[in-house]
Amino acid sequence: MFESVGAMPDAIPKTWDRIFSEWFPSTGYEHADGPELEVYSTKGDTSSEDYRCEVWIPIVKK
Repeated sequence: MFESVGAMPDAIPKTWDRIFSEWFPSTGYEHADGPELEVYSTKGDTSSEDYRCEVWIPIVKK
């Protein structure tokens, strides 16, 4: 699970980019088969710089 913070719709693609360009290369994990989810809260203002949502990605140890 990766937290995304910031105004939508810009924040979520930035989170995806960071997951694949920074997190995966710097860890011993890789993307696993399975569904990916973007989980959006119904609380908060999606245009706020403080809005929080999550990206859920299946991972496995390399």
